[in-house]
Amino acid sequence: MSLTEEHLRRIARVLHERNAGFVELAGLAELDPASAFRNMVLTGDLRGQDLAGFDFTNTEFRGCDLRGADLSHTLGVTPAMFANAVTDETTQKPRAWFWSDGRPPSWAEDWGLDTYGPWVNFRVPGTDVTQRMRWCQAGEFMMGSADDDKDALDDEKPQHLVAFAQGFWMFDTACPEALWTAVTGEPPRRQRGPLFPVTDVSWHDARAFADKLNEARPGLGLALPSEAQWEYACRAGTDTPYSFGRQIDKSQVRFGESYAAGPVAVGSLPANPWGFFEMHGNVWEWCEDGWQDSYDGPSSDGALRQPAGSALRVFRGGSWNDDARHVRAAYHGHSGLSARGDVIGFRLGAVRKADDKSGGGVGTPAVQAGGAQRGAPRPPVKTS
Repeated sequence: MSLTEEHLRRIARVLHERNAGFVELAGLAELDPASAFRNMVLTGDLRGQDLAGFDFTNTEFRGCDLRGADLSHTLGVTPAMFANAVTDETTQKPRAWFWSDGRPPSWAEDWGLDTYGPWVNFRVPGTDVTQRMRWCQAGEFMMGSADDDKDALDDEKPQHLVAFAQGFWMFDTACPEALWTAVTGEPPRRQRGPLFPVTDVSWHDARAFADKLNEARPGLGLALPSEAQWEYACRAGTDTPYSFGRQIDKSQVRFGESYAAGPVAVGSLPANPWGFFEMHGNVWEWCEDGWQDSYDGPSSDGALRQPAGSALRVFRGGSWNDDARHVRAAYHGHSGLSARGDVIGFRLGAVRKADDKSGGGVGTPAVQAGGAQRGAPRPPVKTS
């Protein structure tokens, strides 16, 4: 006897009455959760079901009871689909809602939102080494130093408005030695430990590192930040000389130490309001820009400044061996393209458009930055 649709409905009803859940029924029917439930109308009881791997694209939840259901790892679910469903605080909504297009970029290992704002981790393929990035939302700030700043230098002026039409991701710390080794396959020239910022890298070295990491993780589009992007992330919505206010102390910033003292491990000191660590002091950080002696004729959109013929590149933030004046948000130094220094490192950002054919692109969070001054502590960098 061949089974009709009515027979199948009766079998499903019996199984349901015996407390067989939706996921179990789908398995018994040998239905592929990644394709069988698209463009469907679901009306049943899905309470407490783990729906990982299901794709509900264009599906309607018509009166479905989703209390306690876990949809955190489903695809195709939109907020509008919950309008006719039964949910409560135990319903776990899709994690993909974190992303503005509802789909995480291919490189994203983990992501979330804390009191600082959005964060995302990526992993170096073939290793256990991950790096966290923080989101700088679209916005504007005054770049450089005001005329009444007694510590300001002429090359920090004129102060000018910079507006970012698009947000961008940036490493929450300077690049640590563990990440350097995982990407390059080689130890750093100056070794302090896996969690310490890598130093003795030239501008060329930092660019080559970014290219190699982009090759390993397509879609990231990592690069050295522009000066404007770096200062925007450093200030994190503040307008004082430091993101901590008008004054700093050594509980906040690694500065004013002897050369022999060295830097602290990344993530050791308090973060700024957007979750970025050690942007004042510790180690200098390369930027993409060429050096100019002033901000005359500045770009208002934060674009790179590359004066013709310039063989000098900018670095930012100061080091452990610098005084308070040289670790201000507006201060910048410069050196040659191939220069290496024991006090110079870098941090990267997803600051240029990337073409990720595997899906997701650079990835824009649906939620935006702007958390409290302090948040959950950053987990340590993972090392293999």
